[in-house]
Amino acid sequence: MVEKGRKGYDMAVKVKPYELNQMQDLVRHSVAVMDQTHQRWRTLEALYRTGSLEQADQVTAGKLVEFFPDMSQHTVNMILPHINIILASVVAKDPNFISVPIQGGDAAEKSAVVADAVVNYFWNRLRTTRELRDATADAVRLGSGFIKVGWSHLEVEEEIPQEELRRIALDELEKERLSARLEGRAPETDIEVIERGVPNARMRVIKSEPFAEYVSPYDIFVPSNTRRIEDVDWIAHRITLHVDAVLANPEFDVTEETLVRDGNTVNPQDEYQAEWRRQVDDVHGMHFSDLALDTATFWEFYDMRTRKLTVFQLESPDPMWEGDIPWSHRYPPFVHVRNYTSTGNDFWGFGDVENIANIQHMFNEFLTEQIENARRSGQKYLVRKDAVTPELVAALESSEADVVAPVEITNGEPLDNILVPVFRSALSNDLYTAKQELQLYMQDVLGINDFQAGGVGADRMSATAAAVVEGVATLRAQDKIMSVEEAAAGIGQQILLLCQEYLDEPTAIRIAGVEGAEWPEVSKSDLYGEFLISVEGGSLKAVNPAAREQKGLRLLSEVTPLLVNLGYDPEPALRTALRDLGFDPDLMLQKAPQQPMMGMPGAEAGTPSAGQQMANMGGPGLQADFQESGDIAL
Repeated sequence: MVEKGRKGYDMAVKVKPYELNQMQDLVRHSVAVMDQTHQRWRTLEALYRTGSLEQADQVTAGKLVEFFPDMSQHTVNMILPHINIILASVVAKDPNFISVPIQGGDAAEKSAVVADAVVNYFWNRLRTTRELRDATADAVRLGSGFIKVGWSHLEVEEEIPQEELRRIALDELEKERLSARLEGRAPETDIEVIERGVPNARMRVIKSEPFAEYVSPYDIFVPSNTRRIEDVDWIAHRITLHVDAVLANPEFDVTEETLVRDGNTVNPQDEYQAEWRRQVDDVHGMHFSDLALDTATFWEFYDMRTRKLTVFQLESPDPMWEGDIPWSHRYPPFVHVRNYTSTGNDFWGFGDVENIANIQHMFNEFLTEQIENARRSGQKYLVRKDAVTPELVAALESSEADVVAPVEITNGEPLDNILVPVFRSALSNDLYTAKQELQLYMQDVLGINDFQAGGVGADRMSATAAAVVEGVATLRAQDKIMSVEEAAAGIGQQILLLCQEYLDEPTAIRIAGVEGAEWPEVSKSDLYGEFLISVEGGSLKAVNPAAREQKGLRLLSEVTPLLVNLGYDPEPALRTALRDLGFDPDLMLQKAPQQPMMGMPGAEAGTPSAGQQMANMGGPGLQADFQESGDIAL
């Protein structure tokens, strides 16, 4: 039986890494294949920004045009607000991560809480929701968005203070005496000689943590037969940096002479960059190299078959860096936020803007007809040629009231034979009806209901009705929400895996509990086990205020009394209910003074209990009164 590896590769036959020229050819071919897709993306981006399909058609490869449509075009951008509603609803909050141990036994079960805290801590510290929102915006508009995840380690050299150098020298002097005694030789006693042998500088780690950053989909390239990013054979990332930043990287094997600047060469396959540079030359009257000599473009090529990483430039005969992929987990460093796909074989998704482009175009046509009709409004006259005088023309064109213009009449000819008004029929109501239907079509295609769009009646909808409407909208957007949650879980998974490998120094991680927050120091030894990171369903999406208020009322009226009757602490549920109702639990829940017990000094006969007082005020009655100072009377 032949052993099979990842994606069915025969492990008996060793897969050879790509040569540099092969990697460069693969990237050039992918750039050429993606050029048409990138042009379509730029058109969709322009349509999203302007709402004008004619203006978007002008934004082809390399055209330096204003993104705003000409004033003669009548456009109301309906795409922008509708797409923004989708973005605001699917990525509105930080996700709640759940770590499920899948290997490691009881030790992994104990580490699950720490794993949850580590992922949530670094997610909030890195402000990853902001990066995920940008990638989701690309996915909604264009079809695909990307987040790059890795580990950032930065050290700086610093001088050791003179006092510390003297202490180190004294310690070395003591070690020299002990060594000399054991070796039977005379020790070195000159402290100055010992001090000269001590390094006067050291490296200090100023940053060692994971990172998650947005990556433009224009800079990601994969094989054309790729289905999902987890199974990609190779993936290339295009990066453009300032020349100083490239030359200052100690890991790069590059010099001033070998580094290829962006202004010196033009990739013939990248038509957009080539045309853009020519446009800059024409518009600004200067050579492009004068503007771009300070930048350099290079490629990170991840060969996932052999787990090799190569950094190179397309025009360079030698790589800038090559070696093994520095992490141990099997995932590529990119997380794909993907929108709709036509088939299961598609890697690149398509966005929502593409689905409603024609609706926006037809809406603009009807709007143009309305505006042109309004401009044509006003009384029109037919005047006999021999009766036209400057005074008559001025009177007919004047916007003032009660204007008199003399008209010469011969032989008692009726005035109607000289000046005849022309009546113009109004536009058909079908045009206005069709325009309103187009707005509804756009909402239906995008899955946005009238309540989300703030339509008439939304402000008068009950909380129950709002919850039902939100539930229907959630079902329509469930596929998009699941894609975003899957991407968030992928980011969290890689953050945890990187921490298990590189979190050497103990780091104070905040763990929130019922009794308050704790700050234990966590390192990779505390993250024992293998975990599957998932996102709590719905934790990222926005919650409608009316539906949230309905949830709080149900917690307050149904769940909280049930918890009390069953003997559970009702405070967590009560806090959640108050938070859903828009109140601050810390301000609302103040501990009441302890009630004196019956028979104790100060207790008055007939004083009602806390539960009786609550019941008298209309609150839920309690089966037993709380008598300890730490309990809450509802």
